[in-house]
Amino acid sequence: MDILTGFVMFCVPPLFALMIHNYLRHGEMTGRRKVIFYMVYFCVINAVSLGLSYLRGVRGIVFAGMTMTYKAKYTGLGIVCGFVIPFPVCLAAEEEVTLGGMRRYSMRFATDLRKYLPYAVRSAKAELRSEVSNSYLDWMWWLIEPFCMMLIYTLIFGVVFHASEQYFPIFIFIGITMWSFFSRSVSGSVNTVRGGRGIITKIYLPKYILFLSRMFVNGFKMVVSFGVVLVMMLLFRVPVNWNILYAVPVIMVLFLFTFGVGTVMMHYGVYVSDLGYITGIVLNMLMYFTGTFYDVAKRVPAPFGEMLARVNPVAFFISSVRGAVLYGTAPQAGMLVLWGVLSVILTALGVFTIYSNENSYVKII
Repeated sequence: MDILTGFVMFCVPPLFALMIHNYLRHGEMTGRRKVIFYMVYFCVINAVSLGLSYLRGVRGIVFAGMTMTYKAKYTGLGIVCGFVIPFPVCLAAEEEVTLGGMRRYSMRFATDLRKYLPYAVRSAKAELRSEVSNSYLDWMWWLIEPFCMMLIYTLIFGVVFHASEQYFPIFIFIGITMWSFFSRSVSGSVNTVRGGRGIITKIYLPKYILFLSRMFVNGFKMVVSFGVVLVMMLLFRVPVNWNILYAVPVIMVLFLFTFGVGTVMMHYGVYVSDLGYITGIVLNMLMYFTGTFYDVAKRVPAPFGEMLARVNPVAFFISSVRGAVLYGTAPQAGMLVLWGVLSVILTALGVFTIYSNENSYVKII
């Protein structure tokens, strides 16, 4: 067991770094260069992790005396380094990856976003209108659906499983609202390009704009649901302080993280037709690890609950918003900044991938 955990701690994070390095090189690295750069990342990442451990008082590496919490933190720090370090390494070691090229992609993204954002907004409005055009209750369905789900899960987890979280109906409603936004956006991203065949084959449009439009639809529904949360807070007489404002930056990071994940899934959805089924299964599994219906940090045995609440970004976002809205607590600033930085990196990788491959999408679909 110690050998296996040691392997994960030291060898898995450099593998993440190598994958991103190869990603930035369009998969053109030779086997020899992969081995060389893996060794580079192995040395650099573990040097950083061991150095920080030393500064925090950890002297030496003895697997038998390591706690599971320390092993998880060491691995998590290594994976974070594995996401960040490949960028400066590629700039220094790869002629094809330059600072000017990154700046060019950034400027193109900013220009396209400014140019095509009105289309995304209009498309989202049209989709929202079409969803309720033939229903008797019209836009009320955007409130009825999550409200009914809240009642069902409140009955199941509150009565049957005796959940004891304070303000439990609102607790459940916030979890369902935020998870629905993330899961619907990510699951919908897989078929975005194929679903937009009629537009893509006729005019040029940055493909991520189609996904952004879908996110606006789900985001609007989330905002409506949070309006219901405010009403429920008045009914349950939830005390409010200034920490409730922290919910805004947390939701913004959630939006950015969802966009980053969605752009990556959107690319691979063009080439792998079965990805939609796989994504649905994975999301159903992850739903129970995000604390949608309970406090994952308390319900999962220590130390795995606390680790899961940090390692799973959606679980962190949901618990942070619940804390700010219901209990007047501020989120962990360091973790919020960390997930914000990783979301920016994930978005950069997704947009870079789409720009690099979007000309081939039309031929495939």
